[in-house]
Amino acid sequence: MDTPILAQRGRASVDFQAGINKASGMLHAAMEAEMAARGITAQTMPADIDERHALVEERLSDWPAFKVRQMLGEWASKNHGVMCRQAFEEIQDEVIPQLKALDEGPTTLDYGKGEQAPSYWSRVWFHRTTGGWDASDYNGYVHGELVHKMLVAKAYPGDIFATRRLAASKAPRRDYKRILDMGASSGHYTLPLAETFPDSEIWGIDLSPRMLEHARRVANERGMAWKLIVGQAEDTGLPAGSFGLVTSFILFHEIPPRIIRAILEEAYRLLEPGGDIVMTDVPRYHDLDAMSVWRYDWLARWGGEPYWRASASMDLIGTAREIGFENIEAFTMPPAHNYYVLRAHKPA
Repeated sequence: MDTPILAQRGRASVDFQAGINKASGMLHAAMEAEMAARGITAQTMPADIDERHALVEERLSDWPAFKVRQMLGEWASKNHGVMCRQAFEEIQDEVIPQLKALDEGPTTLDYGKGEQAPSYWSRVWFHRTTGGWDASDYNGYVHGELVHKMLVAKAYPGDIFATRRLAASKAPRRDYKRILDMGASSGHYTLPLAETFPDSEIWGIDLSPRMLEHARRVANERGMAWKLIVGQAEDTGLPAGSFGLVTSFILFHEIPPRIIRAILEEAYRLLEPGGDIVMTDVPRYHDLDAMSVWRYDWLARWGGEPYWRASASMDLIGTAREIGFENIEAFTMPPAHNYYVLRAHKPA
C-alpha cells in the first residue's frame, strides 16, 4: 500500500511529531551521559528497578534537560495517535473509497460471535492511543500506514519491517501447510510470513476488528487469501493439531504473564505433532545489565506499556519447557539485538 500523500496541515503535524521523536532520542542520549557524569552507571544502580527510577529522578532533578526530555516524551506519547488521526481526516474523502474497494477480495475476516474483549485488553490504551485500537472506524489504516510508517519506522534504529522479515525467516522449516499469526494486528508481520511461506495457508487472529480490517486490505491488495479471525490468542476455538507453525511478533509485552503462558499452552494445543513456534518479542531483563533494564523500563513507562516489565521478566524458556515443548532455543536478532526470539518444537 503506497504511503499516503497528506494535506499540508497533516504533513506538517506528522513531520513535527517525527522531529519531536528525534529530539527526544538525542536528549535521552545526553541524559544518559549526564547520568554517567553524576555517577549513575550499570554498576552503581540499585538492584530494585523502582529504586533505579527514584535514583535517576533525584540525581537529575536540577538538570533542566531532564525535565525537557520528560516533557517531550509525555507530549509525543499522548499526541502521536491523535495527530495521525487528524492527518487522516483531512484526506479521508479521497482515501476511504480506496480502502472500501480493498475490503473485497480473497482474504476472509471472521468477526466471531461478538464476545466481550478481555479486560487486560479493553481497559488499556496501548501505546497511549486515545480511545484504544478501535477508537475510530479506520484506526487500522491510521496506525498501520501513518503511525508505523511515518513515525515508528523513523524513530527506531534500522528497518523495522526488515526485522519482521528476519523473524519470519527464523522458522526451522519452509514446508508448513498452515501457519497462524497470533496478534496479527494490521498485518505488518503477517505479510512477511506470507511472502516467506508462499505455499502455506496463512491465518491471523487478533482482538481488534479495526486492525484486522486493515490487514484484510493489505492482503487483498496483493491477491493473498488469508483467513483472519477476531478473537483471543489464548482461546482461539480452532481445532487442535491444525497448524504446522504458530508464531507472533511483539505480542507478549502487550499482555500479562498469565496470558502469555495461556497463549503458549494454546499454541502447543494448536500445533500438529512435530510443529514449531517462533515468538519474537522484547529482550529478557535477566539477559541485560542494570542500565539497559532501566532504559527499557523508563521508555515503557512513558510509552504506555503497562505489562512490559512483568512480561520482560518472565522466563519464557522455562515456561515453554513446562508446557511440553522441546528443542527450545532463545536468541536475539542482529543488528541491534533488541528483539528476543523463542523457538521451540512440539514432539512428533
